Amino acid sequence: MTTVDRSLIERFMEGQVACWNSGDKAAFMALYREVAPVSLEIEYVGLPRQDGWFVIEEMWDKHNGQFELGVVTTIYNGNEAAIHHHNKIIATGVVIESIETYRFEPGRLFVRYFLKAPSAGDVDLTQFRGFAA
Repeated sequence: MTTVDRSLIERFMEGQVACWNSGDKAAFMALYREVAPVSLEIEYVGLPRQDGWFVIEEMWDKHNGQFELGVVTTIYNGNEAAIHHHNKIIATGVVIESIETYRFEPGRLFVRYFLKAPSAGDVDLTQFRGFAA
Protein backbone atom coordinates (compact mmCIF):
# COMPACT_ATOMS: atom_id res chain seq x y z
CA MET A 1 0.00 0.00 0.00
CA THR A 2 1.31 3.42 -0.93
CA THR A 3 1.26 5.77 2.00
CA VAL A 4 0.45 9.44 2.22
CA ASP A 5 2.76 11.57 4.35
CA ARG A 6 1.41 11.87 7.89
CA SER A 7 2.27 15.57 8.08
CA LEU A 8 0.10 16.23 4.99
CA ILE A 9 -2.82 14.39 6.58
CA GLU A 10 -2.44 16.30 9.87
CA ARG A 11 -2.10 19.63 8.06
CA PHE A 12 -5.25 18.88 6.07
CA MET A 13 -7.29 17.76 9.08
CA GLU A 14 -6.31 20.76 11.23
CA GLY A 15 -6.35 23.20 8.34
CA GLN A 16 -9.84 22.46 7.10
CA VAL A 17 -11.29 23.26 10.54
CA ALA A 18 -9.26 26.46 10.86
CA CYS A 19 -10.22 27.61 7.36
CA TRP A 20 -13.89 26.80 7.91
CA ASN A 21 -14.05 28.71 11.18
CA SER A 22 -12.19 31.71 9.76
CA GLY A 23 -14.32 31.81 6.59
CA ASP A 24 -11.33 31.33 4.25
CA LYS A 25 -12.87 29.48 1.33
CA ALA A 26 -9.83 29.82 -0.94
CA ALA A 27 -7.53 28.17 1.61
CA PHE A 28 -10.18 25.55 2.48
CA MET A 29 -10.59 24.51 -1.15
CA ALA A 30 -6.82 24.60 -1.70
CA LEU A 31 -6.40 22.00 1.06
CA TYR A 32 -8.89 19.70 -0.66
CA ARG A 33 -7.27 20.22 -4.08
CA GLU A 34 -3.86 19.43 -2.59
CA VAL A 35 -4.89 16.04 -1.17
CA ALA A 36 -7.45 15.09 -3.84
CA PRO A 37 -6.34 16.33 -7.27
CA VAL A 38 -7.46 13.06 -8.86
CA SER A 39 -10.66 12.23 -6.96
CA LEU A 40 -12.79 13.37 -4.03
CA GLU A 41 -15.67 11.16 -2.86
CA ILE A 42 -17.99 12.12 -0.04
CA GLU A 43 -20.64 9.89 1.48
CA TYR A 44 -23.22 10.85 4.05
CA VAL A 45 -23.62 7.43 5.62
CA GLY A 46 -27.04 6.05 4.75
CA LEU A 47 -27.23 7.99 1.50
CA PRO A 48 -25.61 7.31 -1.88
CA ARG A 49 -22.04 8.51 -2.52
CA GLN A 50 -21.87 11.82 -4.30
CA ASP A 51 -19.40 13.87 -6.26
CA GLY A 52 -17.22 15.29 -3.51
CA TRP A 53 -16.47 18.55 -5.28
CA PHE A 54 -20.17 19.34 -5.62
CA VAL A 55 -20.83 18.42 -1.98
CA ILE A 56 -17.95 20.43 -0.54
CA GLU A 57 -18.78 23.53 -2.63
CA GLU A 58 -22.45 23.30 -1.70
CA MET A 59 -21.63 22.74 1.97
CA TRP A 60 -19.46 25.85 2.02
CA ASP A 61 -21.90 28.04 0.09
CA LYS A 62 -24.95 27.00 2.12
CA HIS A 63 -23.49 26.64 5.59
CA ASN A 64 -20.24 28.50 6.15
CA GLY A 65 -20.98 31.30 8.57
CA GLN A 66 -23.89 29.30 9.94
CA PHE A 67 -21.71 26.73 11.75
CA GLU A 68 -18.65 26.81 13.93
CA LEU A 69 -16.69 23.57 14.03
CA GLY A 70 -15.45 22.31 17.36
CA VAL A 71 -13.06 19.38 17.37
CA VAL A 72 -13.69 16.88 20.15
CA THR A 73 -10.93 14.51 19.08
CA THR A 74 -9.00 13.38 16.03
CA ILE A 75 -7.51 9.92 15.65
CA TYR A 76 -4.84 9.15 13.06
CA ASN A 77 -4.08 5.64 11.88
CA GLY A 78 -1.90 5.13 8.82
CA ASN A 79 -3.56 6.72 5.78
CA GLU A 80 -6.78 7.33 7.67
CA ALA A 81 -8.16 9.78 10.17
CA ALA A 82 -11.37 9.99 12.13
CA ILE A 83 -12.64 13.15 13.74
CA HIS A 84 -15.47 13.86 16.16
CA HIS A 85 -16.92 17.33 15.57
CA HIS A 86 -19.42 19.47 17.37
CA ASN A 87 -21.02 21.39 14.49
CA LYS A 88 -22.39 24.35 16.45
CA ILE A 89 -25.20 26.27 14.79
CA ILE A 90 -24.20 29.84 15.55
CA ALA A 91 -26.50 31.82 17.87
CA THR A 92 -28.74 28.82 18.61
CA GLY A 93 -26.89 26.62 21.08
CA VAL A 94 -27.79 23.65 18.86
CA VAL A 95 -25.06 21.15 18.03
CA ILE A 96 -25.06 18.54 15.29
CA GLU A 97 -22.51 15.90 16.23
CA SER A 98 -20.56 14.18 13.52
CA ILE A 99 -18.03 11.43 13.27
CA GLU A 100 -16.12 11.83 10.03
CA THR A 101 -13.70 9.38 8.49
CA TYR A 102 -11.06 10.31 5.92
CA ARG A 103 -9.08 7.82 3.85
CA PHE A 104 -6.14 9.31 1.99
CA GLU A 105 -4.61 7.68 -1.07
CA PRO A 106 -2.14 9.36 -3.40
CA GLY A 107 -4.24 12.01 -5.16
CA ARG A 108 -7.51 10.70 -3.73
CA LEU A 109 -9.64 11.37 -0.68
CA PHE A 110 -12.62 9.34 0.50
CA VAL A 111 -14.78 10.95 3.19
CA ARG A 112 -17.70 9.49 5.17
CA TYR A 113 -19.90 11.64 7.42
CA PHE A 114 -21.91 10.06 10.24
CA LEU A 115 -24.36 12.72 11.49
CA LYS A 116 -26.36 12.65 14.70
CA ALA A 117 -29.53 14.70 14.65
CA PRO A 118 -29.71 17.28 17.43
CA SER A 119 -32.23 16.73 20.19
CA ALA A 120 -33.63 20.23 19.70
CA GLY A 121 -36.69 20.02 17.47
CA ASP A 122 -36.45 23.63 16.35
CA VAL A 123 -33.94 22.98 13.54
CA ASP A 124 -35.18 22.14 10.05
CA LEU A 125 -32.93 19.22 9.18
CA THR A 126 -34.09 19.09 5.55
CA GLN A 127 -31.74 22.00 4.79
CA PHE A 128 -28.78 19.69 5.41
CA ARG A 129 -27.84 17.22 2.68
CA GLY A 130 -26.80 14.59 5.23
CA PHE A 131 -30.29 14.36 6.71
CA ALA A 132 -32.22 14.55 3.44
CA ALA A 133 -33.97 11.27 2.84
